[in-house]
Amino acid sequence: DDKEREALARRRAAPTAFLRHICDGRGLPARPGMDDADDKEREALLMRASRSKPQFHYDEWKRWLSTRYRQPLDPHKIEDFWWRSDDKINNDAWLADLFALPNWSLLSHYVNIGISLMMGATPVTYYLVETLRASPATVNTYSALTYLPWCLKFFYGLQTDLVPLLGVHRRSYYFVGWLIYVICNLWLAILGTPDSTAILLLSFGYTAGFMLADVVADALILECSQVGEDSNNKGRMRTHAYYVRAVGMAIGALAGSCLFNGPTCADSGCWAWGLELASLFWIQSALILLTVLPLLLTMYELPIRNTGVAGDLRTLSKETFEFLRHDGVWIPLMFLFFYNFCFIANPAWNNFLFLGLNFTNFGYGMLAFAGALLSVAGLWAYERFFFRSSWRQLYLWVTFVVVVFSFLQVLLVLKKTGIFSPYTFAMGDTVVVAFVQNVAFMPMCIMFFPMIPAGAEGTVYALLSTWQNVATEAGYQLGTYLTCVTDVSDSAIEEGKWAGVLKLTIICSAVQILPIFFIYMRTPGGICLLPDSVDATKAQCDARKSSLGPWLFYFLFFGAIAFSLGQSLWLAVNPDGLCPGGDDDG
Repeated sequence: DDKEREALARRRAAPTAFLRHICDGRGLPARPGMDDADDKEREALLMRASRSKPQFHYDEWKRWLSTRYRQPLDPHKIEDFWWRSDDKINNDAWLADLFALPNWSLLSHYVNIGISLMMGATPVTYYLVETLRASPATVNTYSALTYLPWCLKFFYGLQTDLVPLLGVHRRSYYFVGWLIYVICNLWLAILGTPDSTAILLLSFGYTAGFMLADVVADALILECSQVGEDSNNKGRMRTHAYYVRAVGMAIGALAGSCLFNGPTCADSGCWAWGLELASLFWIQSALILLTVLPLLLTMYELPIRNTGVAGDLRTLSKETFEFLRHDGVWIPLMFLFFYNFCFIANPAWNNFLFLGLNFTNFGYGMLAFAGALLSVAGLWAYERFFFRSSWRQLYLWVTFVVVVFSFLQVLLVLKKTGIFSPYTFAMGDTVVVAFVQNVAFMPMCIMFFPMIPAGAEGTVYALLSTWQNVATEAGYQLGTYLTCVTDVSDSAIEEGKWAGVLKLTIICSAVQILPIFFIYMRTPGGICLLPDSVDATKAQCDARKSSLGPWLFYFLFFGAIAFSLGQSLWLAVNPDGLCPGGDDDG
């Protein structure tokens, strides 16, 4: 064992030499100055590692389940874990591998998150518009309420980091989150034909449930990445997780399109095969009961790191405040808020597609399916081609493409689509925007990875990712208010009076241009509003600090959440309460 450790130490001390040996073994020219004895030793280690893959040890798993399941897995004492190889040097290599058996619980989680995001979205939107005759404000409130739990991830992270439940910080909350999801889906299934209030509130409930589980999964991914990934691959496990989620979104979008084509949909011209809305909620519950909860029996969690941040709220708040004081942190965060806020979705667009262009549930769902597929392609393209690209250049062309295609929606409203049918035109717009937005999505997720204080991974990462969600949610709320200044009622759309839809499309598209003027801007102190890479972000986090940053951050963060939550819940129980005296078909 001592010889193995010494060999591993020498290998880690000379990474260039080790890589040189790999090239030499493939017939490539070797670099001079190498120690042949060390080279042969490394070759033996490499060959042994390739022959010794981790295996499942059933007896150790039963012992671990009965005696140590509630104890965190120490990554430095992993030799007696139930998933291991005979080679002690490589026993921990699977920690950052999402597809390793002990991480299948996380793998299943991200697949089901994707399915949950998309499978019900198309049928519920169609049901609201065609069956309940919901107004654009109500439909947009559904989108806002199902997005709002993404803004609560910080509070979930705070809870899971500081307050253990049943003796553990991660798995118990993971179980509770998915249990809430199952209960809300079963409730909707039992209702059969729920009204808009039930749809909005229970959809908010089940989204809040799987968001709690998602915070746990994100924290585990971050902790595994910090242990198992080197600096050149930092964030790659996170990319794989979002890649898997995008695949789940594609599966969910396809299922939502094909399964919800029963008698109600057939009355509107759909091909008459499929399930009722209640059946989809039964399916969503069953998927979790069959594919997520059983894998809890193999799910582990790593120790909460206590270096740097103590396990109490006061110290955690102080450390987070100090983290946000860095000009290199809070200034880019302000830009990201502004960037996400400006991408306001047209609140009347879904009603326009269904009532104005007569899209069916299947047709609309296939738009979502195509968008989900291109989301997968966007994440793949980011990892394959743009992982080390300049973030500023990436944001510049992504913003430009999104704005161009957003303005092209004007042609769809004006019926000036040339040789293309309205459906083909809408499909092109959807897939292109989905692709480029997912290319730009990952830099937002990994921008501050190296600066997150140790011991608060779940909380601080949730805070940073929630920040972007809060900005998007604020954009939703602004979009809902825009329905008051334009005539986008269901009756106007059905009668072909699309001037309000046209005006709303132009307004939303014009606002999306604004961030492009700030991408290359610097503050007078030399801080880039948008850093160019992880290293550039880290380099900006020097001695330059300001107490203004945290207070401005908290004001926008908590203020936007409180306002969005209040307005969305108010509209859920009072659909006609947004524009008093206005023409609202709710």
